[in-house]
Amino acid sequence: MFGIQQSIEWSGSSMKEEPPVSGRNAVRTWMQGAGVLDANTAAQSGVGLARAHFPKQPPSNMRKSNFFRFVLALYDRQGQPAEIEGTALAGFMEKEK
Repeated sequence: MFGIQQSIEWSGSSMKEEPPVSGRNAVRTWMQGAGVLDANTAAQSGVGLARAHFPKQPPSNMRKSNFFRFVLALYDRQGQPAEIEGTALAGFMEKEK
């Protein structure tokens, strides 16, 4: 039934495996080389986010829930919606008292 997939021979090297990292180092490692622009370059090129808001607010008891959903809308400097390909929760920030 799926003969074409069976006839394809895979060539090249296998994917590189990296040890898992946790905490803030995981985010820093992931962000390195992600195409982040410095403020001067972003200002000159017009690239950057200008506004963000929650059309659907996160629940007040978010830390106590196993599942939660919220929407965060991001807009560029021209007021156009910015599309995000993927997201991941890096962690919670506690309020400073």
